[in-house]
Formats: sequence, structure tokens, C-alpha cells
Amino acid sequence: MKKTIHIIIALCLGMMIGMTTTALGAPIKETVQASFEKIKFVVNGEEKPLDADPLVYQGSTYLPVRTVLNTLGYDVGYKADTKTVTADKSLDAILSEMDSLKKEEGEQMDVSSNNSQSVEKQIETLNHLITRERELIENIETMIQESKKRTDVSEESKNERIKEFNERIERSNEIIKRHQDKLTELQK
Repeated sequence: MKKTIHIIIALCLGMMIGMTTTALGAPIKETVQASFEKIKFVVNGEEKPLDADPLVYQGSTYLPVRTVLNTLGYDVGYKADTKTVTADKSLDAILSEMDSLKKEEGEQMDVSSNNSQSVEKQIETLNHLITRERELIENIETMIQESKKRTDVSEESKNERIKEFNERIERSNEIIKRHQDKLTELQK
């Protein structure tokens, strides 16, 4: 009889310890009060529209990740199995950066109509522009490879993105061809 009582007490103690551990390991959920606020979102001095209002809680503003990253020029994905947000620069953002670089370097001139510039300088500028376009093509080809690997976006979205990349590569190749034709003409 004593042995049976000891077994029952040991089982009860084991169950209580097991339940306590489970209760301690359970995530604590808390209800909070927060509000949605209309705010202005300004990036580099330019106001950007938000398609969702941010949440304000205890003086901190929480912005939707997808909305903010899209506004900043990123394509956003989500991997539910690993709860991972992915962000890749969009083609538009890369092209915008390239255009900014060209402006900074004074490359926005139309070499074919600039007769006041020396032939050597025109050749140098054309070679530089060709190099820039080839670098852009390399970047886009890398982005195509990365896009093919993505598992967090639909195949349709992936294929649409790859199609846009390929169209931009075609335009870059056309630009390179025009510059090379002008180079040939100048070098005669």
C-alpha cells in the first residue's frame, strides 16, 4: 500500500512539474492599445505616399515593411516557413542610381551632337558610357540569377521581373551599339 501511495505521489509531482514547465515556456501574449496615424513620409526631401497608415504605440511609429521598402525602390518578398522578409533593389531603383551617377559625372550630354568637344574627349566619353552600360548589364544579369532562386514570390511575378530585366538588357545593348557606331565614325 505504501509503495502505491509513493508511486501516486511521484506521478502527481511529475505531472505538476511538467505542467509548470509548459506554462513557463508558453509565450506571453499581451493586449496593447495603439492607433493608426496619418503621417508624412519624406525621403531625401521628397514626400512619398504610403498605401497604409502607420501604427503608433507608446510614442513609437511602426511602418509597414512592404510599404516602406517598396517606396524606397525595393521588391519585397516573404518566406512564411522561415518568417523572413526579403528585399531586393528594383530595376527602377538601380536605373535611377545609374542616372544619378551619370549626372554627377556630367555624362548626360549627347556626344553625337557635341562638336565643340575634341575627338579624343568624345572617344573617351563614349568608351566610359559603354563601360557603364556593360556594368549595368552585368548587374542586371546577376539580378536575373537571384530572381530565379527566389522562393518567396510567385512564378508569375518572378517571370515578369525577369522579362523586365531582359528588356532593359536589350536597351543597354542598343545604347552600346549606337556608341560603338559613333566611336567607329570618330576614329576614321
